[in-house]
Amino acid sequence: MNMPRFMAILCAVLTMAFVFFVTRQAPVSDKTAEEIAAQLTESFDTEGLTLRSGGEFKKTFLLSAGDYDGVVYYSADSVMDVRELLLVRLKDESQSQELTEVLKKRIEDKIVLFNGYAPEEEALLGSYVLESSQGFVLFAVCSHPDKVLETFKEAL
Repeated sequence: MNMPRFMAILCAVLTMAFVFFVTRQAPVSDKTAEEIAAQLTESFDTEGLTLRSGGEFKKTFLLSAGDYDGVVYYSADSVMDVRELLLVRLKDESQSQELTEVLKKRIEDKIVLFNGYAPEEEALLGSYVLESSQGFVLFAVCSHPDKVLETFKEAL
């Protein structure tokens, strides 16, 4: 095989590999966390919840809001109310795993805390939403998790 033919085949193979790699990447939404959160709050009852700051996000989850492209965090005003809504726009898809682990641990800890003490709140914790899609992570503890998840998917 002569060198020009070899180079042409090599370029074709590399081009196909590049196209394959690019098309395998998960799609990323071009919306901001605030835009998606605005739609989510239409299906999520935020009465008795407060929009929290990045500092409160860090205090609660031991993660810095500055490490992400956007964080919208609502939590209950009462310690006896487990409802919360967290939407995070990731800077990089690799952040999803760490964030997901932190959120799962939060649910486990709260279930232990409310076990046998507040059955209604414990039931809400058992039906939480944790979804990662298109560069976002959604975490919600609420009475209508299916509705919130559906709204999230439509908003993307």
